[in-house]
Amino acid sequence: MSEATWDVQDGAIVEQPRNVRKHPLLHRIYERHDGLIAEQLPPGRTLELAFGQHMHPRADVGLEGWPSNAETVRKPALAGDARALPFDDDSFDAVIGRRFLHHVPPADRPEIIREAARVLRPVGRLALLEGTPGLYRKLTKGAAFRLGLLEEDTDIYGHLSETAVTDLVSDSFEVIEKQTLGSPLMLASISESDASARLLDLYERTQFVKWWTLVVGERPESGA
Repeated sequence: MSEATWDVQDGAIVEQPRNVRKHPLLHRIYERHDGLIAEQLPPGRTLELAFGQHMHPRADVGLEGWPSNAETVRKPALAGDARALPFDDDSFDAVIGRRFLHHVPPADRPEIIREAARVLRPVGRLALLEGTPGLYRKLTKGAAFRLGLLEEDTDIYGHLSETAVTDLVSDSFEVIEKQTLGSPLMLASISESDASARLLDLYERTQFVKWWTLVVGERPESGA
């Protein structure tokens, strides 16, 4: 590559992600996911961890490991490490993490969840969306990389299972929502054709493939 788009910092992968808008169906799927997350968020101040190049619509503040990502968004954002958040205790009502935890060494993931709990107010919520390594996902992505349809694979730590995501959240939170998301039409999301976006309705009606897991946890009240 002529210009670096990812790096390893203290074991964690930080990157400038691909432009999802070049893949119309995938862009629409991500918008759908954003809507599902928004439904689970309480009113108040929201922090997003590792937002890439596009912050969630409900996020008020973002934290990014790749500095240029923090410079290109319109909302307040700063470069930093999710394992040591530069915020005071009880600063937020919600924390969002979309598709980033698999870039962190497994031993460090619990610290990120504990940090999220620390900066959340009592009954604040954490919403995590992570890729889930179902067989269909493994086969589809493996073929796409071999055919050169996807760019360099930076998922060196692998994706988290549904159980792994749920267990991480449940260590510090009460799990109040869990959804498995995915469709056989994920293969079409590689396409850069505008016509692919017309498959969204069929994608939503065929949610029986394990591709992502959304887990929402609520911080217990003090003393609970």
